[in-house]
Amino acid sequence: MKITLSSLLFIISLPVFSYCTGDSLSYLTAKDTIFLHVDDFGNKIFEHQMVEGQTLYSLARFYGLKINGLLSYNTHLDPEIGYAPGTIINIPIPDSSILKTRRIDDPNVGYIPVRYVVRRGDTFYHIAKHFFNVHLDTLQKWNNLENTMMFSGMQLHVGYLSLEGISDSLQLSNSSPLAAKMLSLQREFGYYKSYDEPSFQNGAAYWQREKTGKSDFYCLHRYAPVGSVVHIKNPMRNKHIYAKVIALIPDRAYGDDIIIVLSPSVAKFLGARDPKFYVELEYFD
Repeated sequence: MKITLSSLLFIISLPVFSYCTGDSLSYLTAKDTIFLHVDDFGNKIFEHQMVEGQTLYSLARFYGLKINGLLSYNTHLDPEIGYAPGTIINIPIPDSSILKTRRIDDPNVGYIPVRYVVRRGDTFYHIAKHFFNVHLDTLQKWNNLENTMMFSGMQLHVGYLSLEGISDSLQLSNSSPLAAKMLSLQREFGYYKSYDEPSFQNGAAYWQREKTGKSDFYCLHRYAPVGSVVHIKNPMRNKHIYAKVIALIPDRAYGDDIIIVLSPSVAKFLGARDPKFYVELEYFD
């Protein structure tokens, strides 16, 4: 990998990675930087660290969200208990709210930088075209890069965000079909979890690799009621997903070691390669 001296100085001079933004009077200030990552469902997520004087309701409003929408991205929160300063809040940032027409040397009055933190497996092309819809030459010029080689943890400048926050109209358009489906299933699972503790299970999942079809996120389980939602995790690949139970596993149709049967869409999302693979489940019975 070849990086110019100016690129190296640019990387070294980047602000120390920090989630903390704003103060007790505002949620963004001119000295802040927004750091983004893309989650498994395609959402661009900013992790905001709460400070004294900030509230979940005003935070949600600043970023164009309803409180229930904010909580759906933060299942670790209990609004009745509240939060302590330092609590991390996941904020979805719609791509349409990221301004990409300003040059990096333009005055930044009213806007703050948005940076993407490169993950293992990312490619420059995928980040530019699929994550942020930026021309490759533009992204390369913004970051003073001689080539498009990257490394995990690298911070790429991808645009600017207004100090005034995000309008609710932009947030309403912020969902891919997959993200919308997953968010709906996650909300349903979270709703039932607020009333009942889920059961835990681990063991072998099964799916048919040769089967094709539309992107349906369903499963068969031995105990979970039909119509309920199961939270499925593949710890080997650090991926998780939600799926709707459409039927019970038929008796003698699968071995006793199979605890769940997955649709191809669910299995592929979890990174499955073999017909059987290890999973961990949360479900309601």
